[in-house]
Amino acid sequence: MHKAVILYFSGTGNTWWVADQIKKQLDARGINADTVSIDTVDTKKADWWIKASDIVFFGWPVYGSDLPAPMKRFIDGLLTIEKGKHVHTFCTQMAFSGDGAWLYHKNFEAKGLTIDSAAHFAMPSNVSVWSAPLGPPKTEEKAHHIMDKCADSVAVYVQTLMSGKARIQGQYSAPLGILQRGPFRLMYKYAQNMFGVDPARCTKCGLCAKLCPSSNIKMDDLPVHLGKCDLCMRCYAFCPTSAITYRGKSRNLDKKGTPYTLFDKRFQPDILI
Repeated sequence: MHKAVILYFSGTGNTWWVADQIKKQLDARGINADTVSIDTVDTKKADWWIKASDIVFFGWPVYGSDLPAPMKRFIDGLLTIEKGKHVHTFCTQMAFSGDGAWLYHKNFEAKGLTIDSAAHFAMPSNVSVWSAPLGPPKTEEKAHHIMDKCADSVAVYVQTLMSGKARIQGQYSAPLGILQRGPFRLMYKYAQNMFGVDPARCTKCGLCAKLCPSSNIKMDDLPVHLGKCDLCMRCYAFCPTSAITYRGKSRNLDKKGTPYTLFDKRFQPDILI
């Protein structure tokens, strides 16, 4: 029996969900597949997973057509595979990311990893601080419509992969990716300081600090943001009282409701860490 591993980073659950869809498709074909959040493995464990698996996937959400910083750190910190390894990459996106799943191919190659296929999957936007058309779907029904289409795309992708015909999506779309990536990188430092806490809402539960992938939040009675945010939206999305502020303002729960999190009852944020 072949063995597969899907190494992924997920902020609010979208990429976890796609990784799980890939796993289901592989399991149905008799391939033993595991999904592994990169938050849960160190360098040596990741090296073992990669070497022990016949099929290796890496997945991430794109932020402004760019890789999230935790995924960059993870890939750059991998041990080099001296004999080389062929891998597959995928990204989740709101609509379009240009070369989002192909962008980091040179960094993969530096670790002895050659990308054989790269795929892009549209999922509901998780940027709850924005309104339509860039923000999340307004209803669960609309979100599930997007997710159902994504599940179909994953099924086609895995079938194509198994037939040896999977291709690299976005390989020649770098100019289109740069249109989003350039402005995103210019405002990144500023954006790292956009989140804070509303002391009137905060219950001091510490969940935001626990979920943060960059140790950007420390508990000093109240949570303190340290200015090195990775923009994953976990603290904003999963705070049980919506105490995380954006640009100094608390979320208007009466008008906007709670922030977007994945519409799948199986998903809990602790899965990621």
